[in-house]
Amino acid sequence: MEPQNEKLIEEQVYRNSQNSYEEISEKKTSKLGYILLIIMVIFVIGVGETIFSDLKKIPERPTSPSRCISSSIANLENLDYSNCPSYNGYNEVDKKFGLDTKFNNIKPELQKIFSLNENINSNEREIRNLENSIQRLNKDYDLSLQEKMADENTIMDKSGIKYQITNSRSQINSLNSHNTSLKNQRNSVISQITSSVKSLEQSYNEANEHYLTTSAWYKFKIFLLTLVFVLPFFILSIYFYLRLKRKDSPYTIILTALATAFSILFLQVIGVFLYDILPKEWLSRIFKFFLDVPFLRYIIYYGSVFLVIGLFGGIVYYIQKKVFDPAKVAVRRLKDKKCPRCSFILDSDHNFCPNCGLQLKEKCGNCGNPKIRYLAHCPNCGKE
Repeated sequence: MEPQNEKLIEEQVYRNSQNSYEEISEKKTSKLGYILLIIMVIFVIGVGETIFSDLKKIPERPTSPSRCISSSIANLENLDYSNCPSYNGYNEVDKKFGLDTKFNNIKPELQKIFSLNENINSNEREIRNLENSIQRLNKDYDLSLQEKMADENTIMDKSGIKYQITNSRSQINSLNSHNTSLKNQRNSVISQITSSVKSLEQSYNEANEHYLTTSAWYKFKIFLLTLVFVLPFFILSIYFYLRLKRKDSPYTIILTALATAFSILFLQVIGVFLYDILPKEWLSRIFKFFLDVPFLRYIIYYGSVFLVIGLFGGIVYYIQKKVFDPAKVAVRRLKDKKCPRCSFILDSDHNFCPNCGLQLKEKCGNCGNPKIRYLAHCPNCGKE
């Protein structure tokens, strides 16, 4: 190693050694202490979640327009009116936008359409059953023909099977004719209420838009309430953590646990808020567009690889830089009675490393006694 670089390292070691001699394996507390701190973190987070649930009850939750109304007018040809044939449970939003009045005006027609749909569906089920029956009868009829051609005793009643096939086809024609009549009746009723349904649908869309707006405001109020609750604890825990950390206090680990708990709660509040306000459908379309274009797709792939490498690699680099800082490496080696440069085993009376020649001690400027070059204070007088 060049003398100039060695001197720079020694100066850095000396400056950094004034801050901390902490070993990377040094324990902050006992096993019981760690268990208690983990329990404390879990308890704080649990209490925070309970408070979040209570805070959500403070703002008045917005009311959506009745789903029964929207399901009734969504598709009249497949109207499922079974859950609300006598629906009268209108809420304040329904009444505010006149949904109750408009829905009541077409309720008799809706009930009639639902009844017609039930009859049509019943006939269609019967038609499918008859068609399946005809398929089985055709197989039996073919078998009876094979028996006759082979001059075997006939087991199958060919004339009876033929009659059943003919009768089933007749029933199918009758049911189809009946369904045509029912569908014409249904279409006639639908045409009578088309304008009323459009008016109801428009009012429902306005009511739903009102609900979405009030829901957004409701979520924002919840965000403010939860933020007002957790932000002071988050700031105070970080402040006192940094304050004790600078003092190298043994109680720093307590604030570390508290800061961790409140950081999790704080990030939860921010994360939920961002999830609620981000246009997820828009982002999904943008992402799909990028994936559909080969050039842009590979930009995302390579970009994500570099991002992950930069993020996780950067964290590991920071940890390694802290752990293998020259000052901390030198102190750890000296504590193990090793040379800070080459790790050769030393004796306490060595002034130089017998392996690499590194100077280990120098004269104290205060008392004149030898002191270790890599430590800030003299072991004899305690002065720097």
